[in-house]
Amino acid sequence: MGRRLNPFVPSPRDVLNRAFEEAGIVPGSLMVDLGSGDGRAPMIAAKEFGAKAVGFEINDALVHHAEQSRRRLRLNDVRYVKADIRHVDLRSVDVVFAYLTSDALEAIKPVLMTADEETLVMTHDYPIPGWEPSEVLRLRSDTTARTHLFYLYRIRDVVRRIGRSGSGMGPTVPTTPSISIRTLFDEDA
Repeated sequence: MGRRLNPFVPSPRDVLNRAFEEAGIVPGSLMVDLGSGDGRAPMIAAKEFGAKAVGFEINDALVHHAEQSRRRLRLNDVRYVKADIRHVDLRSVDVVFAYLTSDALEAIKPVLMTADEETLVMTHDYPIPGWEPSEVLRLRSDTTARTHLFYLYRIRDVVRRIGRSGSGMGPTVPTTPSISIRTLFDEDA
């Protein structure tokens, strides 16, 4: 599957709740977490906001832990997929969440640009290099007493500013097979 892009660092639950509210996650939204770690972000999106949510994670142990938590909480609108996030198709996704370093975000720009123009991309603590955020949220955690930054990007704004490739360097051409997210919620899945 490839090497890991990032270490696992969990986002505090209280700031995720406020960030997802600001992002406009509502019942029926499709939310994706790229590098989902212990799976808390997709579970919060589903349990607190009524979203369908998918977490992509490359670490087997974290996927297993997240799946156990999902089953214990009986969250039927959450899926976890062991996958390299550099091979995900984000078409039809409403909100993409990523708590990744700037280097990792740089590496997944082509993946982010597979999203529809209305998709909101939200990154935690690290901006996407070369992209201008539509908004920056500063949210203080009651749990950690730390202020967390959330960078919000509308794909349509990125396209308008620097083109569909997201890098200003021409069109993005997929070179490897991608995982389609909508099919994870098909009745046969």
